[in-house]
This record gives sequence, C-alpha cells and structure tokens, in this order.
Amino acid sequence: MTVEPKLTGTYVLLLFLPDNVAISIGKLGEFDFPAGWYTYVGSAFGAGGLLGRIKHHLQPVTKPHWHIDYLRQHAVVKEIWLSPDTQRREQDWVELMFDIPGAVALIEGFGASDSTQETHLFYFDVRPSLEDFVIGVRARFPEATVVRAFGEENGGSGGEETGPVQRSAGVE
Repeated sequence: MTVEPKLTGTYVLLLFLPDNVAISIGKLGEFDFPAGWYTYVGSAFGAGGLLGRIKHHLQPVTKPHWHIDYLRQHAVVKEIWLSPDTQRREQDWVELMFDIPGAVALIEGFGASDSTQETHLFYFDVRPSLEDFVIGVRARFPEATVVRAFGEENGGSGGEETGPVQRSAGVE
C-alpha cells in the first residue's frame, strides 16, 4: 500500500471587503481597513498541508487563530492561488506581491510573526490579477506551477488552463 505524501506549498488568498471597517487583530491592535481587495500570502507545511489550510480558510471563522482569520470575519475569500512545492517560497511571494500594480502594505506585522517581511497582507483598490502575479512567479521560479484552486466567480471550481496559470478543481 502506497501512502501519498501530503501536499505542501505556498498560497495567496484573494479577499474582498465590501465596506470600510475597523477590526481588532488580536495582539496587533485595532486597524481601519478600507473597502477593497486584499491579498494574503501564506504557506502550508504543517500537519494538514495545503488541503488543511485551504479548508480552514474556506470555513466560517468561529474563533480566530491567525491574523487573517480576523479579517476573514468581515471579508469574503474570492479566490485562492497556490503552488504545490516542497520549497518554502512564502517570503519570495511576499516580495513578488509588491510588484503587482497598486499593492499597498497597510499593516506592519500582519501575518508576519515568523517572517522577515514587514507584512503578508496587501491592499488593492482594484482587483489584482492572478496573471500579473504569475508573470513574477514564473520569471523567478520557471519550474513553478501556480493554480487557481478556488474561485467564487466560477462556483468554487476551475478546470481550464490560462497560459502559465493552471486552474484546477475546487477544494472540498
């Protein structure tokens, strides 16, 4: 009997916040969040791997665990972009996020308690493009596969390939 190793890697949550709101983010404090689009860069190398982490981010938040859980109580996850990998690329993806036109780092320390980066959360007044992000990923990591694993617009599933971006079935 062969046991499949757990799938690990790096991901981006694309969230939409419909209204301006002040949110208390655990020990970080209270912050004003403008309405708009947010990306959050994370990684999943723990016990549940990518599947466990994605499931967590798609469930309603009853008790916030991570900084992003506090924002998810007010914002809607619209897409999840991920790259299955055994290499930790979270720090690199944060750097690449700064290259997307319109990216603004609003809260120092958000999601970055175990990181050398100032933040893992970015604000956009217009929806950021997965394709723009993939250009940066592929330039730096040509072997990387980036997948749209969840997309609310397409009923939570993908299926078609779009250039260097692969789309896959939604996570259940």
